[in-house]
Amino acid sequence: MRHIIAWLLLGACGLLLVPGAGARVPDVPRLRHIDVAAGLPSSTVKSLKFDADGFLWLATTDGLARYDGVGMQVWRHDPGDPSSLPANYVTLVHVDPVGRIWVAPEGHGLSVLDSAHESFRHYRLATHPQIGSDDIWALVSHEGALWMGGYGGGVSRMDDDGTITRFTASEDTLRSLPSDIVLSLVVDGQGVLWAGTTKGLARWTGTDFERVVLPGGHAFPLIYSLAAFDGGLWVGAAEGVFRRSADGRWEQPEWSAMFERPNAILHILPGEDGELWISSQRQLWRAVAGQVPVPVPIGAKGPALSISEMIKQDSGAIWIPVPGVGLGYLPPDWRRIAQFSRDRDGLSADLYSAIAPARDGGVWLGGMRAELERLDPDGLLIPAKPETVAALQGMTSFTLSEDPAGRLWVGQRRELVRIDAHGAVRRWGQDGSPDATLPGPLTLMDLAPDGTLWMSFAGAGVQQRELATGRVLLTVPPGPAHGLGVGDHHAMAFDAGGAPWFGGADGVLRWSADAGRFEPVPGIRRDGRVFALGFAGADDLWVQRLSGLEHYRREGEGEGEGWSLVATAGARHGIPAVEGAGLQIDRQGRVWLSTPRGLYRWDPDTGQTRHFGLFDGLSSQEFVNRTLVQTPDGVMVSALADGGVVLVDSLATDLPPVRSPLHWDRFEVRRDGRWLPMDLQGPLALAPGDRELRVQLRLLAYDKPKANAYVTLLEGYDRDWVNHGAEGERIFAGLAPGQYTLHARAEDAVGNEAAEQVLHFRVQPPWWQTGAARVAMVCLLLLMAWWAVLESRRRIERRQAWKRAEHEREVAHEASLAKTRFLATLGHEVRTPMTGVLGMSELLLGTDLDTRQRSYTTSIHRAGEHLLRLVNDALDLARIESGKLELATDEFDLHALMDELAEMSAPLVEARGLAFVVDRDPATPRRVRGDAVRIRQILLNLIGNAVKFTERGSIRLAIAPADAGGVVLCISDTGPGLNEEQVSRLFRRFEQADGLRTAARYGGSGLGLAICQELAAAMGGTIEVTSAPGEGASFEVRLPLESIAEEPPDERGAAQASSASALPDSPTLASPASIPARNGGREEAGAAGLSLLLVEDDPIVADVISGLLRGQGHAVVHAAHGLAALAESIMNRFDAALLDLDLPGLDGLSLARQLRAQGFSQPLIAVTARADADAEPQAMAAGFDRFLRKPVTGAMLREALAAAR
Repeated sequence: MRHIIAWLLLGACGLLLVPGAGARVPDVPRLRHIDVAAGLPSSTVKSLKFDADGFLWLATTDGLARYDGVGMQVWRHDPGDPSSLPANYVTLVHVDPVGRIWVAPEGHGLSVLDSAHESFRHYRLATHPQIGSDDIWALVSHEGALWMGGYGGGVSRMDDDGTITRFTASEDTLRSLPSDIVLSLVVDGQGVLWAGTTKGLARWTGTDFERVVLPGGHAFPLIYSLAAFDGGLWVGAAEGVFRRSADGRWEQPEWSAMFERPNAILHILPGEDGELWISSQRQLWRAVAGQVPVPVPIGAKGPALSISEMIKQDSGAIWIPVPGVGLGYLPPDWRRIAQFSRDRDGLSADLYSAIAPARDGGVWLGGMRAELERLDPDGLLIPAKPETVAALQGMTSFTLSEDPAGRLWVGQRRELVRIDAHGAVRRWGQDGSPDATLPGPLTLMDLAPDGTLWMSFAGAGVQQRELATGRVLLTVPPGPAHGLGVGDHHAMAFDAGGAPWFGGADGVLRWSADAGRFEPVPGIRRDGRVFALGFAGADDLWVQRLSGLEHYRREGEGEGEGWSLVATAGARHGIPAVEGAGLQIDRQGRVWLSTPRGLYRWDPDTGQTRHFGLFDGLSSQEFVNRTLVQTPDGVMVSALADGGVVLVDSLATDLPPVRSPLHWDRFEVRRDGRWLPMDLQGPLALAPGDRELRVQLRLLAYDKPKANAYVTLLEGYDRDWVNHGAEGERIFAGLAPGQYTLHARAEDAVGNEAAEQVLHFRVQPPWWQTGAARVAMVCLLLLMAWWAVLESRRRIERRQAWKRAEHEREVAHEASLAKTRFLATLGHEVRTPMTGVLGMSELLLGTDLDTRQRSYTTSIHRAGEHLLRLVNDALDLARIESGKLELATDEFDLHALMDELAEMSAPLVEARGLAFVVDRDPATPRRVRGDAVRIRQILLNLIGNAVKFTERGSIRLAIAPADAGGVVLCISDTGPGLNEEQVSRLFRRFEQADGLRTAARYGGSGLGLAICQELAAAMGGTIEVTSAPGEGASFEVRLPLESIAEEPPDERGAAQASSASALPDSPTLASPASIPARNGGREEAGAAGLSLLLVEDDPIVADVISGLLRGQGHAVVHAAHGLAALAESIMNRFDAALLDLDLPGLDGLSLARQLRAQGFSQPLIAVTARADADAEPQAMAAGFDRFLRKPVTGAMLREALAAAR
């Protein structure tokens, strides 16, 4: 144990003191991690192998995974699938020479994955006893067979035909295994199979195993691992490390004791130039040729776990399991880059803001809190003396520069500090002295070829100083007077003549000593901020802007000197549109640009860009502004935003071109809403119903997989190659039937192209595009052509019939409109003379007449009433036909309406000697919403019909709530009844039960029931008839009236009063019997007489209305037109005015407006023969208070005057 501890301490010292042999950058391996977030099933990888296609297979503690650089395909145990992995803990994976994947799930024997990578075939001790054990710990292919070893089973050989032969230990002979517990199997360069057991080493002789004695004190130690490379055999044993050379000699390295148990070697991997990568029971080690192995930090997490296996690619890249993380990748050119961090390497600053090359090698590092240290070429950190750091007073170092005398100049926010080789400190501040600094942070500083120091203060100007004394030689303030602009500079460089050049907000400015000012450079763009610049020799300048890199070349000499743009490199070349943090030109003329997105190297000769970032193992790819410097030996050094410092060897040789394999990873079709994979080994054909095709490509270049680029070309579909960037997936939709050839190409991050892949597939046509379908289609087309001729003839005939029907419809429509207009005109024209007939007869009945005269006058009055009812029915029918019937939706008392109907109908029914019965269901709602006037009209019509046709018996009016809401109103009689044929014609217009016979006997126009049915339908209801000859008839009216909650009694009374209004087109006329006889030709006025103005152009109507009003005791002044009425209203005062709407010249509506405008505030009553529904709203809008339709009666006039007052 003491030997182990001593060697471990020696190795730790070697980690700090021994650089890589001949390296310009310290060897600091830094792994790129692939963890569970990247799809790895577990953070513990037990075994890993590459297959012949270049895929990496990983055995983990939670399944088997295949990695392609972008994603993982994982196989796990499925309890419902016996062909799945038998367990998720996989200890070993092996790829045999024919590409089969063998895995050893812990405690479950051996399983092999089929060629389609879908299911496993299992070998268990219970089914295949010759495997010897269910715990397999070693697998190797040799002599065309698979050899396996494990716990207690010895070594078993499985031939291609499935025959298994078992070899076990025997104490009776040395020609056997030393132990049946086998930990390792390997085949050396001479084709010899070796087995490591818990009791020593054995070798296969071709027929059996023989034991091999190891040198030292223990001839048969416990063998942990075997590794064969470079013609030798390495043995990791409990007693240390042994190596067998190609000539059969055994030897032990000097550091063998470091790796005795419990730090025994589990795996050894050869590196470059004789180096070794060693995984032990404790950690990872690296041994440079001829030197002691040193530990390699790999970023493991959790407890220290052993690394069982590592693997190296042909490119030189190394894959190493990282306990607690997953998998680590070390790129083949990892020696090009070294990164130092605070946690791992002892950097003192959280962030370094200034870096400068050191005269003695390495670089100076200046931190944000005045930290100062030197990083030497071997990677050792040498901190500045405490008194030197104290002199910086905790201020941020913005820029550093070491002069040839070894004096270090430090630029801070308010001061310039100089520290000489002996530690003496001198400072210059903003104190107003001749050598004071300018008022601004000192952000740029560099040594000029003439031995002076130039510096730029942000926004404050530029100074030139003498190195020996620090004296200010030149100060250039900002502003146009000295050509410096705002003084906002990002970069500084010196040309071959020693003149300083600045890049910043004003573009590129050059100092002209002759002019004593800064001047723009002829030929260089002035627009666009410059973030970085640098000279590549005397005649070439590189400038970086957001648009990319610009290469300028000098032409001419002296006054004829000029610069011209010769090349650019931007986003299409891989240079991002980003603010540059620094720019350097290496010895090969390549441009190095640091940015917040990484470090870019542009090679103008090859036209290629190389990016250095997270995939190169950097902890951050955000480079700190103005910290990129180049040391004399060609090392690029810069600070990172996470506090690290990175070194990149610009002179390191690029890796030789390699051709990584490009594979078709998946070929899937969209079928029935799912993506279904297709076998790439067989003929590829898409069914007619396959809507989409998805192709997945994988370039197995693992260095920077997200920088791999893919292009494809589908013949007959694409005009040119289609670029997919880093996504190797493409989806095709809507491919026409036919044969297709798909070409695919790819290149890795450095431009290495893979071999082009070609895939042939076919899109099958739908059945209707097959040959048989085409023949059938031709026949069908001929048949359809014949059918089309016949159909064309039929269509012409149908079109002609349609035209005739359309013409007839138009004629009927015009006739309907003419009828409507006629009825409206008729209504208007009939009402005016009817006013005379009914009015005069009413006046006449009011006089002293004998019996004969009164009989004649009564007949005239009743005939006029009948004629008016016919006109009103015709008008209602015209409104219904034209769709202009307007229904009210007012709230009313249904019970009050029933009482009113009973009161009105009972005398008529009883006058015929009939009984009148009213039946009301108590559940009937009282307050409803609807058109009470039209409901009254329907019921009065039905009751009138019942009275007309019933000679004996009774008439019954019933009301009840409907089952589905609303009410049911039923009028039944004991009349003669109707048969089915009569019922079918009952609601037709101008139809009666027995036609002319019924009309001759009972009278009527045949419109009443038709109008009732139309009104009920307009309300959303129905009228149903139940009747039979000799059994009377029952008319059931169903109306969907909305029920409303009960109101207080006072409000209900008002509502009942409002429901008693008369029909708008059916004025309630006084019956001849009800007209009182006047005493002396006058009717008694119930109130004091009024002074009334009557405006009526028809003299007869004027006489009638005047007579009726005078008969009531009123004084009437008649005006025949509007102008006369205006004059009368000015000359006389009236209590009310009655105006006809249809007056000559100034109509009634205009006259009403004019009267109101002149201040006539007394009631205005419209008296008109108009029958349209719009007349009343128009009148009210014009200023009328009441509205009457002709003919009018004395009662109507009396009620209107009373209501208007």
